[in-house]
Amino acid sequence: MEIGPPVKKLKHSGSYCETSTDIFDRYIQLIDNKKNLKAVLSDEFDSPLKLVKVFVGHIKDVKNISKTILALNQKIPLKELQHLKRVRRQDVILCPTNFFNDTSSIQDFIECYVPELKHVFEYFKQVEVPLNPPKIDRHFQETKRIWSCNFHPNKYLEKLTGDEFFPPYDLKNHRLFMKVVFEVAKFYSIKYNIDSIDSTFKNINATIVVDPNLQTIVALSFDNRQAHPVQHSAMLAIDNVAKTQDGGVWNSKENNNEYVGVPEDVLPYLKEKFPSLKYYQKEYKNVLEDKIKSKEGPYLCTGYYIYMLREPCVMCSMALVHSRVQRVFFCIGNDECGALKSKTKLQTIASLNHHFEVFTDFL
Repeated sequence: MEIGPPVKKLKHSGSYCETSTDIFDRYIQLIDNKKNLKAVLSDEFDSPLKLVKVFVGHIKDVKNISKTILALNQKIPLKELQHLKRVRRQDVILCPTNFFNDTSSIQDFIECYVPELKHVFEYFKQVEVPLNPPKIDRHFQETKRIWSCNFHPNKYLEKLTGDEFFPPYDLKNHRLFMKVVFEVAKFYSIKYNIDSIDSTFKNINATIVVDPNLQTIVALSFDNRQAHPVQHSAMLAIDNVAKTQDGGVWNSKENNNEYVGVPEDVLPYLKEKFPSLKYYQKEYKNVLEDKIKSKEGPYLCTGYYIYMLREPCVMCSMALVHSRVQRVFFCIGNDECGALKSKTKLQTIASLNHHFEVFTDFL
């Protein structure tokens, strides 16, 4: 017996008319490729090095290097350039070129602020040096070609920026959960007769929430923007997570479904498609209560992974920040209002009180 609503034909030009099932299945097959996922990081990881102009003095006698460095560090500290080594062979960074405007030359500046060094330098020159400290080895290699610098490698960050972040087993799980997202979207698109699906899925979104420790689907949702302007897929998913914690505000009437975060209509369909998957059940509440007693939470989505068909908007992304998710995975970019990659990268804003990792590149 077929589970789910009948397939509706979509209106397309040309001799062949694809169904909803055809389109979704085509994308689900694409998800089976073996390439690793890509982390969405701050632009600084891919941007060219930012440079700043500085005055450099060439020391006449190498025997004076130590006393020169001590004097300069004491009287003209390089607060914004501490990642750079002050001396490179016989060249010493004196100060950024915008440091002074009340003297006629760099020699006058030295004689005014460090008079004991007025005879130390053979000549002065302006050079450009890297403005920011290197975060990964690639940046370090570029920086040290310009000027010697300090660098303390971060192994996790190196791995995160590489091409093999997830081991094969984890990668298989992430792709499996993204398949679930597509199946949720397919089920509801057919159920609600949404016939405007195109190659970018502009009019729909689906979300699932996963507890990575239990490898369990905690909640899932499909867009309801046509009926309610705030009920985007991510917002509904967070509300469904709240239901597993005796909260929730939308459709919060008593749910007889033992899987409280998963809508009853889609559950048989998913169980047939993915018989090995586990879903949050009421008996898991004891596990959650143990977590609540600990300092770790959970507070809504604390420690959870979010899988979405499309990149979320600013509203949904901020909701994910406030619900304290650990990681967000999305498949298709959102050029119009995507807030994790396309229009902005909310997860990289330092002033926010919570940050999560973002991964994409499933297709």
